[in-house]
Amino acid sequence: MPWPPEYQRASVDFEKFMVTARDAAHLATTNMAWNMVVGVLQVFRRRMSVSQVLRVADQLPPVVRALFLEHWDPSAPVAPVGSREELLAEVRSLRARHNFSPESALEAVGEGVRAVLPDDAFQQLLEAMPAELRGYWSPGALTASAASASMPPASA
Repeated sequence: MPWPPEYQRASVDFEKFMVTARDAAHLATTNMAWNMVVGVLQVFRRRMSVSQVLRVADQLPPVVRALFLEHWDPSAPVAPVGSREELLAEVRSLRARHNFSPESALEAVGEGVRAVLPDDAFQQLLEAMPAELRGYWSPGALTASAASASMPPASA
């Protein structure tokens, strides 16, 4: 059997993932994007059952898969999804003094994942996720997030 292509291009795909997530978050460097990426992957993973984690991991490219599974305790209870603000606060708590995660962090990491997966694999990944998380990575989520962030607050 030949060496599988996803392993042959693992570093190229990971670089594309990081650059896409960085650019989608409007961060200056991939170093600035690092804590955002790790934070979002961990926050999403904490809200999935063991079965969901494994199904999502099966769709991720090798290096992103490794980050997604790193330090995972499958016996830990599944956390409630909670609000967008709660998810972002948890993402930002990872190495907080060096965390530059913007309001669009959840969607930016989804853009990175989508950039390195074929459409069918990305769709399978979404289907494996809890319904409450899918919207953050669905096509158009980043645009919707940016639009809602730029809207003025509703007057009382």
